[in-house]
Amino acid sequence: MALIEGLFAAQEGNSGVAQNSRELLQNMYAEIEVSGRSKLVRRQRPGLTRVYAVAGVKRGIEEFTHGHYLVIRDGAYKFDGTTLTLLGSLGTNIGPVTIITDDNEDVLFSDGETAYHYDSATAAWSTPTTPTDVGTLAFQGGFGIYAEPGADQFYISALNNLTSWDALDFATAEGAPDRIVRVFVDHNEVLFFGASTVEVWRNTGAQDFPFAPNTQLERGCLAAFSVASDDNSVFWLGDDKIVYRMDGYRPVRVSTHAIEEWIADAPEPEDARAFIYTVRGHKFYTLTFPGYGTRQFNIATGFWNSCQTWERDEWVLLGGAGKSTSYYLTDAGIVTLDNTVNTDEGEIIERGGISAPVFNAGELMTLSTVWLDVEVGRVAEGVTEPQIMLQMSRNGEEFGSVRTRGLGETGDYRRRVVWRGLGQAREFQAKITCTDNVELNIMSIFGDIQ
Repeated sequence: MALIEGLFAAQEGNSGVAQNSRELLQNMYAEIEVSGRSKLVRRQRPGLTRVYAVAGVKRGIEEFTHGHYLVIRDGAYKFDGTTLTLLGSLGTNIGPVTIITDDNEDVLFSDGETAYHYDSATAAWSTPTTPTDVGTLAFQGGFGIYAEPGADQFYISALNNLTSWDALDFATAEGAPDRIVRVFVDHNEVLFFGASTVEVWRNTGAQDFPFAPNTQLERGCLAAFSVASDDNSVFWLGDDKIVYRMDGYRPVRVSTHAIEEWIADAPEPEDARAFIYTVRGHKFYTLTFPGYGTRQFNIATGFWNSCQTWERDEWVLLGGAGKSTSYYLTDAGIVTLDNTVNTDEGEIIERGGISAPVFNAGELMTLSTVWLDVEVGRVAEGVTEPQIMLQMSRNGEEFGSVRTRGLGETGDYRRRVVWRGLGQAREFQAKITCTDNVELNIMSIFGDIQ
């Protein structure tokens, strides 16, 4: 019996040539271990626990020191972990929003056209007068900043006053004649993501106008809400449909050919949305094209994997528009990421993957036995033994019938998950699937192959 290296997935590997590889890791991620019987463990992504049920189209959420602020349909809300408080109404009911706060804990919302202000001291809701329509928002050094939609100009507010906007307090991102797609703040610098460049501005403290350009990156941004930051860096979907990470002032490609092949087929790539979350020491840049799919980049390992909501193409989860949050939004309400559950708000999480092919220069092989090295005996007391499914492909295209094995009842740590009589072929690919309510951790697959 010998270890078959390619018989379980490590990451997304389908670069468009299906008969070469259809490798896919779904709702799981690969973790590199320094010791143990396997150096690569596949662990399931966190489940979702609902903390507040609320219907309606979810448009955005941000976390500040004084609470979470979110927009559901046309309502702006504050959530303190228990109570959802309506602050006011927007003039639109669909589309993404940006949200900022100032040093007074006042909050400003933008729906891409209009700004809406919440005064934390008086609970007053108002629509400030602005020189132009209001695009995406940012806050730096006491100043609110917004980009004019479809233009290369941006405006700043009065110091610590998000209701005061002077038509003369504007500047132009002049490095290239491209429109500003997104304004974003990271490491006290203001980043103007344009259609073909990214300009970096700094707060110089000048009296007339406090911001001045510093440098420029020769790479644009395709999707305004693909920008997200963590791990001392900023990630975004470039204008060339490649995902980048900012390394100093240099764009570094982090997407693979497989991910870029997937992005290329997205029907509306400019609608991409991203957020970053942390689980078990891993930080994930999570990129979703609504109605198409979700892929996430493990910053620790450099691997990509797929995420999905049961019976949906994408992971229907909305996080902060650039920064990490403690709460997230789904169709049904407000949720937390939860490693102690194996469901999304009580619904199935389908976990598993498709392996890279085992291929021996076209020679005929016999696969008599496969043993899945997986944690067993982990099901809750009194719960029916969970099942895991195997399907084999012998041509790189079609998978055969489902063969099911048990993962052991509570405490059955000697359980072996074995399939026999898997036949002959010139190549083998394995598809592993588990939908039962049990924590799934896969180490390796061993096979008796000749």
